[in-house]
Amino acid sequence: MDDKELIKRIMEEVKDEKLREELLRRVAKGEGSSVEKILKRIEHRLKAEDSLAKQKIMHGRTEKIAKIEWWGELIATPLFSVFFYGFVIGLLILAHYDGSSIKMSKFTWFLLGLLVLAGIAQIVRDVYFLLEGKKEYERRKKEEEELEK
Repeated sequence: MDDKELIKRIMEEVKDEKLREELLRRVAKGEGSSVEKILKRIEHRLKAEDSLAKQKIMHGRTEKIAKIEWWGELIATPLFSVFFYGFVIGLLILAHYDGSSIKMSKFTWFLLGLLVLAGIAQIVRDVYFLLEGKKEYERRKKEEEELEK
């Protein structure tokens, strides 16, 4: 990257005035490669701040606590959904129980089926979000380790 592009990038990306002046001074001295590394670190830190896993750690939690919370959510989310939807379905069936059999119209059975499908879809969605969040966290952590080398 030549000096003009580097200066343009510094002016666009660096908001801190003192840091901007220091980086421009380094470019003027011919230390462009060190400036590029600093800009990469700044860019990476800005991306990492958007990560939900990084946000958990930044709010006073250690990485170990964040992992324990993640596992807790991964286990508790499907269990909660199963119990909640099971309770609602049980109440619906109980409301139509007359002592010897369950008498529901076809429409009620259809609604019951939709409720079961909604519960399954919610469980799949929640678990998918948790797993994708973990993948994103691990990817960003690996990027950060590579930048520190």
